[in-house]
Amino acid sequence: MGWWGVALAVMIPWLAAVVWLRSAWPDARPGAGAAILGYAYPLACLVVAAVLWVSGRLGLPFALSGPLILAIAALLLLIGARRIWPSRIDFESVRPVRPDWRHLLAAILLIWMLARFIDLLLELWWQPLFPWDAWTTWLLRARVWSQLGHWVPFVASSEWLADSTTQAQTIAAWNYPNAVSLIGLWSTLGYGEWNETAAKIPWIGCALALALGFYGQARLWGASNLTALWFLWLLATLPLLDSHLALAGYADLWLSTLLLLGLAAGLHWARDGDRRQGLMALGCIVACAFIKQEGIVWSLLFIPAFLGARLSRRWMLALVVAFGLTVAGLWVSGGLVAESPWGHVELSLRAIELPLIGRFEIAYHASWAGIWRNLFLYDNWHLFFFGFIPVVGWGCWRVVRHSVEPWERAGLVFVLSALGALYVLFFWTGAYRWAEDSTSVARLFMHFIPAFTFWALVLWSEQSARADLSVAAEEEPIHQTGYDGKGLQSPS
Repeated sequence: MGWWGVALAVMIPWLAAVVWLRSAWPDARPGAGAAILGYAYPLACLVVAAVLWVSGRLGLPFALSGPLILAIAALLLLIGARRIWPSRIDFESVRPVRPDWRHLLAAILLIWMLARFIDLLLELWWQPLFPWDAWTTWLLRARVWSQLGHWVPFVASSEWLADSTTQAQTIAAWNYPNAVSLIGLWSTLGYGEWNETAAKIPWIGCALALALGFYGQARLWGASNLTALWFLWLLATLPLLDSHLALAGYADLWLSTLLLLGLAAGLHWARDGDRRQGLMALGCIVACAFIKQEGIVWSLLFIPAFLGARLSRRWMLALVVAFGLTVAGLWVSGGLVAESPWGHVELSLRAIELPLIGRFEIAYHASWAGIWRNLFLYDNWHLFFFGFIPVVGWGCWRVVRHSVEPWERAGLVFVLSALGALYVLFFWTGAYRWAEDSTSVARLFMHFIPAFTFWALVLWSEQSARADLSVAAEEEPIHQTGYDGKGLQSPS
């Protein structure tokens, strides 16, 4: 089918997901449209991956028709129900806008990001399948399935040697989740045969989903157009994030996008109690486990965050104490070793082993030099972490000194939990080598950078709103009573 088939494969499921989200989200507040477009794409891709996985495990050949028929049926169902668009548009509420310096600056930021995005798209289009994990794991499986036309399992090398059917395949990372590989396969089914560029096309949509979801949720939060674009520009120009679009094929961009969308929707739910936001947050959080192995751990970080949103400070303190007592109990007793239906479990001072995640030997390693180089000296992040550390300190100070809203507790708990998990990984496990040789450390931090940026944006927006309210409160008596500041009433 060529590139028209790729366009159909990408756009039809996306449009179906947009229609479904739009039917549940009929309001037209600033940012709603961008948020719907941003959330619809990764969720649509994951549904398509699930359909391909089920059809493959049932022994059916991989084909473009099945998922497209489902997507078109979803479109017709909702269009027929007339639940998509508002019944009328109030044109009288539209007012002409007089451009000022804010509009000019917003236009400059937007043009800058569009130019950068086009530049990255050209790199994606021209470059061969270059990144290491892309052609050894993620898109290698997509190529095998595309060329065979049906599902074959990827197993450990020992199982592959013992396989008498000669159907199984093996790679070093045979136990990685399949979703990203199936997403790459989907676009090649639209092309009609294996094509490296077609397999990388979904990464364009993922980058757009990250940007649209970030901007849309920022506007729904109440941030101004300029503030939302400014923070998005800070995020979209980070070199390492850009490289994962230009050199498409890694799973890390997908995990970064889902963590951002999960936290953004979760903070909205914690603030407003909006069930739609809560369901979208839940969908994105659960999806993280199907992208990468570490996505399972990262998704668990939302549990203390949402507990922080719903529980009082006293109950949160009680949970922290209970957790500390549990760790102390494991220490005194020598740890926990058990067998589960999914595999061996060990929690001790010597090692942590969990099913689907792996085994990590516990020992302290002074990785400060490697972390310093990768976060503060190398060119991956510009000055991001120089600004982020004061924001974390400011967030901690506010929670300690003030009675804050539930969403603010949730955001801070998530940020501190993520930083704590990364600290344990790089200072207490064998992953310290990744910091020393500068391999995976930057990519693992990148998973959280979009979510951290959104958290910083909402803190900034709320602080700006409080400042505006305090100024308005000071000026209101003067406006109402005509008070002239000298103890006299001015004539009305």
